[in-house]
Parts: sequence; C-alpha cells; structure tokens
Amino acid sequence: MKKESGTKGFTIAAVIVVIGVIAFYITMSNRMNGRQAVKNTSEIEKLLNYDFQDNYPKTVRETVKLHCRYMKIAYNNEFTKEELVDANKKIRELMDDELLSYNTEEAQLKSLEDDVQYYKDNKQKYVSYTLPEASQIKYNTDEGVDYAKIRVGIIIRVDNSTMKGSQEYLLRKDAMGRWKILGWVADNKSDASEAK
Repeated sequence: MKKESGTKGFTIAAVIVVIGVIAFYITMSNRMNGRQAVKNTSEIEKLLNYDFQDNYPKTVRETVKLHCRYMKIAYNNEFTKEELVDANKKIRELMDDELLSYNTEEAQLKSLEDDVQYYKDNKQKYVSYTLPEASQIKYNTDEGVDYAKIRVGIIIRVDNSTMKGSQEYLLRKDAMGRWKILGWVADNKSDASEAK
C-alpha cells in the first residue's frame, strides 16, 4: 500500500514538472515572438507610420536623413502604388510651405512616380546615402530667418558599376522651430567605378 502511494506522489510530481516546463516554454516562446515582431517592423512600415506631430526631426541632419530614407525606398520601387501615395503625403510633411505652394500634392506624386519609373527603366538602384557631420552644415540668418545647407553623398548602382553623386539641400526654420526643406539640387558631377 505504501509503495502505491509513493508512485502516485512521483507521478503527480512528474506531471507538475512537465506542466511547469510547458508553461515556461510557452511564455518564452511568446516573448521571443513579440521581440521578433518588433525587430521585423520593416522600414516601409516605419516610414508610412511615422508620426510627424509628436516626433518631427529635431535637427537639419535628422530632417534630411528622414527625407533620404523615403527617397531610397521610393526610388528602389519598394512601395506599392498605394504606399507611394501615402509616402508622398509623408514626404510633404518635411517641406517648407513655400515649396509646397509651388508643388501641389498631385504634381509631386507624378514627379515621384516618374523618378521611380526612370530608376526602374534604367536598372538603377539607390544603394546608400551619407550625411556629413553636424559641424559641416552651413547655417546663416537672413532678415531674422534661419537657413541651413547640407550636402548629402549618394551612391547609385547601375548594372555592375556604381556612381557617386551628391545632393545639396536648403532648409529653413519655420515659426515652430522645425527645419523644413526649401529645395534640393543634384550635383551633376558623378564618379563612376566598377563593382568588385
């Protein structure tokens, strides 16, 4: 009789250990899946869900970097057609009111679509961009308004070769102290090199 009681106790203890191990595994699995989901939030999702109201870039460099992030995804044709429309609206959040007044949302979208198609037709890929250090940004004030110029290095791949170029951005600080893009121009000088 005593032996039977010991076996029952052992069986109950084993069942409790197994349940504990299963519960531990489920808990850890859920935590890992949650972390993985956060890590897998794609650049596209981040850009399309970017909150300009509460998280507008604080510096010239951050403003231009965010613009470059949108352009890289767009030019590489990674947005769907619907996402490109939404991305265009987000990109406009970075622009100065004066630039927006010359550039309707529809005209800007058409221009963006044309640029995307150009990259696609010419088998170009926007590989990367490089921003200068904060100390290399040029600032000036004119009639009480703050302006900044920043030159961004760009690398584009065409087939097996890469081309280096740059874009110079002009920004103006708005009444709320936010740096807004007034315009940008591509440097026509490019340095082509063979990929290794």
